[in-house]
Amino acid sequence: MSSGYIYLSLLAVVVLFFHQPLFSSEYTFPWDFRGVQLPLIAFLRDELREGRFALWNPYNYAGYPVYANIQACFFHPLVLGSAFISSRLSWYSLPMLLEWMVVLQVWIGGIAAYHLFRAFELGPGPAWTGAVMFETGSYFASRAEHIDSMMAAAWMPLAWLAVWHLRQKLRADWLAVLAAALGLSIWGGFPQATVAVFGSTVMFAGLLAALRLARGTVIVWAAGGCALGILLAAVPFIPTAQLTEWSVARYRADYLGTGGGLYWQSLVSLVAPNHYNIFDMSRFNGPWDPTFLYLYSSIGGLLLAILALVARRNRTTALFGLLLLFGSFWMLGDKTILWRALFPLLPATVRIGIHPEYTYCIFSLAIAGLAAIGLDFLRVPNTVRWAIGIVIAVDLFLVGSGRPMNSQSLKSDPGVTPDAFDGSTVLLNEVRHYVDHSVPPARFDTVDASMEWTYGAPILRLPSAAGISPMAPENAIQLRLFLHDGYRWGWNYPLEKLDSPIVDLLNVRYIVTRAQDIPRMAAIPKFRHLASLPGNELFENLTAFPRFFLAHETRAVKSIEEARNLVQRHEIDLRYTAITDPPIELPPNIANEVDEVKTLKYEPNSIEVSTQAARQSLLVLSETYYPGWKAWLDDQPVPIVPADIALRSVIVPAGEHRVRMEFRPLILPISLGISLGTAVLLAICVFVCRRSASRIQLN
Repeated sequence: MSSGYIYLSLLAVVVLFFHQPLFSSEYTFPWDFRGVQLPLIAFLRDELREGRFALWNPYNYAGYPVYANIQACFFHPLVLGSAFISSRLSWYSLPMLLEWMVVLQVWIGGIAAYHLFRAFELGPGPAWTGAVMFETGSYFASRAEHIDSMMAAAWMPLAWLAVWHLRQKLRADWLAVLAAALGLSIWGGFPQATVAVFGSTVMFAGLLAALRLARGTVIVWAAGGCALGILLAAVPFIPTAQLTEWSVARYRADYLGTGGGLYWQSLVSLVAPNHYNIFDMSRFNGPWDPTFLYLYSSIGGLLLAILALVARRNRTTALFGLLLLFGSFWMLGDKTILWRALFPLLPATVRIGIHPEYTYCIFSLAIAGLAAIGLDFLRVPNTVRWAIGIVIAVDLFLVGSGRPMNSQSLKSDPGVTPDAFDGSTVLLNEVRHYVDHSVPPARFDTVDASMEWTYGAPILRLPSAAGISPMAPENAIQLRLFLHDGYRWGWNYPLEKLDSPIVDLLNVRYIVTRAQDIPRMAAIPKFRHLASLPGNELFENLTAFPRFFLAHETRAVKSIEEARNLVQRHEIDLRYTAITDPPIELPPNIANEVDEVKTLKYEPNSIEVSTQAARQSLLVLSETYYPGWKAWLDDQPVPIVPADIALRSVIVPAGEHRVRMEFRPLILPISLGISLGTAVLLAICVFVCRRSASRIQLN
């Protein structure tokens, strides 16, 4: 069979497997796809529609640098392309475009897996069967909610294949392929899966050398490919590294404990995929997350893998067997004694990026390789091998396709769209009617309401003071901890302490809650009941601060604890006095002074206001402080001063003035330059290498 037919058949297999979300607007990828990736990329899509690039998201956490959130994948060529195309079409085209974009990358992974198995001199039928197992087996069948993990893992076979071609000597073309595969794995936007791709690639090189299938230098070339991959992906990698230092992600080791990992019970799914009723969530009775209880790779594939281990004892079998063992150890994580002993010894900066439960892509590719070896070992005609491969493909389709972990009906769960909240246009329009009264729109928060209000804020275009992201800015979370008890590493803190002045400081004018919370809200005088809406109640906070205001006094603090005490004891009026560090001297009071702040322009990456004050004051903006924001006072650069723990401020003189702020993160063009420079360097090396090879052939 020609390569063209092989590629088309692999495309057909993966497209048929995900046919529901790919071809029907009534289905979509489930859970976190709609709660994490879609809101982020929808914001990118909306910004592109306005002729801007999405850098700063004003809809969560009083603003945060969304471009630096690696899960947003804004710089991935296919994600950016999907968002751009959707910006010229209907918003509802975006989910399907993203689903196709992910499936196409899985297909590329299937093609690379086919060539990987062929490189080990396996026949076309067995190699095709292994590729199908990788495409539609355990990992991709169960990880559709995390499209970024699929995009990261899809490039693993190509990385292994590139290492194989570097086994004897350095080749610039295959080193470039390795760097591209690893770089695209980073661009995929899911560090946990990317770590698995990098780690397995180095392990693959090490095992090739140990089994004498390659020279020892292959490890050096693999390490060099890893370094080049990081440089190639500098544009998402470096800003994410900066945000990690500024976010609660730096404390992830606090709650990881011994690291996590798949439960041993997940191995049951190798033979009984629905043992814990993961295909019917109303009856689910397994431990933890159902998506981590699906390792099914077909019964036939499992038997062939066992056959390879038992009957075909050669170095190729040993290679994939050891990779299977390595992948199993990693994915089980702290369910093994050895992991629990070794993991705490790693530096915290390493531990925060390792989530073993997301690394079973190694297991998936290794068992696919063993199955291909087993099928190739069978002494049967090639037509029989192809028939066995087709049976395995049908098995994987019938068992795994259209299941809750890869397909969700929009009829049963409408979710959030620009036009409706949980299917109700009336509810969303009523909330917008109140929120959009001012410019910029006043923020809202929730009390015991659906999390969809918070994570869907970028889709709803309603600014929330809260957020749900593991990359939440640390200073924003410190403010949220005034409103909800929790830990420094947490990122989802709904409004709980209603009487805190931080509610006012964050410009929270509207509260979405439930009917049973009406007595609690009504007991606090500053909250006024506005409307009873479908399934929700809406209250107004009568004491909410403006988004931008002038403070006439400052109070310097030396620690967050000191600031917390001042606020909790009501020893400071934040409307009049700003908390700063370092201290700022302002002139004394003036009797009957009048000041005014007007909003002249408000965009996600740009703010402009006019101020009028009787004396020098501090302009406080209820917007999160973060590196990259620049300020100008009457077109002259001025410093931005952190105020009130997490907000931005600028000193303004007496009289009338204009203050402009723009988000211009210097780290972005630097990172982009590194990525482009690396790409150009690799392209030149490949060109020179190919030209030299052509000359040698001619001579």
